[in-house]
Amino acid sequence: MSELTLLLVRHGIAVERDVFTGTDGDRPLTAKGERKTLHVAQRLLEVGVEGELILSSPLLRARQTAEILLEAGVATELMISDLLTPVGSFNTWLTWLAHWRHDHDGTLILVGHEPNLSHWAEFLLWGKALGHLQLKKAGIIGLKVPQTDPVANSQLFWLTSPKFFVTNRSAS
Repeated sequence: MSELTLLLVRHGIAVERDVFTGTDGDRPLTAKGERKTLHVAQRLLEVGVEGELILSSPLLRARQTAEILLEAGVATELMISDLLTPVGSFNTWLTWLAHWRHDHDGTLILVGHEPNLSHWAEFLLWGKALGHLQLKKAGIIGLKVPQTDPVANSQLFWLTSPKFFVTNRSAS
């Protein structure tokens, strides 16, 4: 197997913590967050993204984001995993990734939270989290990840906010 295309997608705009009465894990996307995420999904299809798997945090806002991507056809399968929660472990995910790559070589899409996704990208790029990358809600980081020794050996090919995807669409 060769290089893996990895897309890290932050969940869409969610109801603010200070106005939501439930638990953080139950905070849903707002209507605007759903629309922006759908526009991002449509644009991903337009540029030819074909994911094999979406691996998503179980928190509601991330699951909803992942489901929008799946329903739009950005990937063919969705798996919910605690690996992508805000307290998920990068090293545990790396072990999962090594096992997954034994049988798969398609594009992998991770849907999760900040600062985890940016930090994980930085580990893959530079071997440590530097705090230089910041992923906006419904934003995307694209990496090419080598088969072996992905830490500090991956390549960045995409870093974009959702504004890039919705400039010619009604996003309000």
